[in-house]
Amino acid sequence: MLSSQLLAFFASPAKFVQQATPQQWTTFLQQARQQGLTARFYYVLQTKQLLDQVPLQVKLHGESGARYAQKQQHSLYSELQQLEPLFAVADYPCLLLKGAAYRTQALAVSFGRLFSDIDILVPAAQLRHVRDRLFFYGFREAEMTDYDRDYYLNWSHQNPPLQHYQRGTVIDLHHHIYPTASARAIDITPLFSHAVNIPGSAFKVPASAHLFIHAAVHLFYQEETHKLTKDVIDLNDLLLEVQHQQQLDFMLEQAAQMSVQSAVINACWVLIRLFNNEAAKLVLHQAAMYRHQPLVCNLLLTMLQGPPARAWFARQLWFVRGHSLKMRWQVLIYHSLAKPASSLQRWFRRLLPGHKS
Repeated sequence: MLSSQLLAFFASPAKFVQQATPQQWTTFLQQARQQGLTARFYYVLQTKQLLDQVPLQVKLHGESGARYAQKQQHSLYSELQQLEPLFAVADYPCLLLKGAAYRTQALAVSFGRLFSDIDILVPAAQLRHVRDRLFFYGFREAEMTDYDRDYYLNWSHQNPPLQHYQRGTVIDLHHHIYPTASARAIDITPLFSHAVNIPGSAFKVPASAHLFIHAAVHLFYQEETHKLTKDVIDLNDLLLEVQHQQQLDFMLEQAAQMSVQSAVINACWVLIRLFNNEAAKLVLHQAAMYRHQPLVCNLLLTMLQGPPARAWFARQLWFVRGHSLKMRWQVLIYHSLAKPASSLQRWFRRLLPGHKS
């Protein structure tokens, strides 16, 4: 489904509210639910003082989403309090990433945000130590094939997801922000060296510039397409926060140091096209070597706004491109052959007499 109505709203809320037809509002609500942005658009309507100008059903949907998001945010803080004793004794940095980081910093991007897990980044050398301690705190890995677990441990950027046996909380424990199977070498040392303390907590969060860099890497070096609209809306808010913190120049310097300039530049091109983001224009003005919009940006824009047939084709290209970036070619070939074989082997085992599922 195209996301043009949702993007149009976040690009110019007042204009959308004034001009939207009943059919456009219906499509808008469908897309907001699909992307998990129901509470988010309600927050925007509140801050822009537009609630009285929208249809009643839109307002009611937003209120319901906002109540649910608020409950999730309370649960997030409760879970972080449960984890504090574990990380308080750590003599190495422990960083919250993504939604948890946004929420603890009370960034605009976090208001109305839904949480499915808590992302934590620790130095690679400490990954096993943290994982073992989490086991004693009641977290355990879900059942998976030996192949899938080896993939996580050897080629991924995180441990297999850990879920608490009582509370159901899921922790994604990271040692990097990008798969180690990739030929692309990303230096994440700056995330630790410039991390910001959370008052009263053992946790830290990346600097605003690094939050944007991480989100740009996640978007432009991946193969997923189901949350593209949400991802670009997040990037728009994050870049405005970087500008507010006066970290635009710092962000470009850090992107160069981390070897992820292309992700940052691509993100800025897209934010200009979709939201006319002034901060993105300043970044491109500084990055004089990037005067022409990269082809990958056109691919992303086609997925978001193009005709159905072209959007479908663009998604296939995006999928292939993402996997080729995440894995060196020899790993990609092995994974493409071994993964189906592992699944088939597991299926045959279930057919054997005496097998317990």
